[in-house]
Amino acid sequence: MAKNQIAPDPSSIQDGIDRVEEAWRRERPEIDVSSIGIISRLWRVSRHLEKERKDRLAELGTDRVTLDVLAMLRRSGAPYRRTAGELTHSSLITSGGVSQRLDKLEKAGLVTRHIHPEDRRRIEVQLTPQGMRLVDDVLEDLMAHESRLLDVLSADDKGDLRRALKVLLAQFEHPENDAQGD
Repeated sequence: MAKNQIAPDPSSIQDGIDRVEEAWRRERPEIDVSSIGIISRLWRVSRHLEKERKDRLAELGTDRVTLDVLAMLRRSGAPYRRTAGELTHSSLITSGGVSQRLDKLEKAGLVTRHIHPEDRRRIEVQLTPQGMRLVDDVLEDLMAHESRLLDVLSADDKGDLRRALKVLLAQFEHPENDAQGD
């Protein structure tokens, strides 16, 4: 591109999804296919963002499930402790899956498990100082990385997108449910 040329606005360039939408409008004009332009882009962006996060976490020596568990404990506030049942409920992983993950995290020195003093069936999981350092370091790096991915949007666009996605997500999840992930 020449020095004085301005890059075209990506939103004004026709992409493959626009062409799919146009083809369906041509072939089936009686059907409203406008959702393709939204849902297909959300799906594709989601795939790209998921890959970006997975790759970044791998570079940082961890994975999504590990970060999810450590982040849930970190967000809980001092003493950074929750029951195994709460972690299972919040993570949407089976209790067996959470138990296996906790075994690995405990062996790595990132969490400790304690039997509740009044109910021996209850297991409480606590973040260790090493786990705290890991989740804080990973979170700081990951948030900087993901913020850079969103730099193509203006502050107003980010706010508008955040609000629109919140409304859309509320159709599928109750807004007061525990936040998943980090």
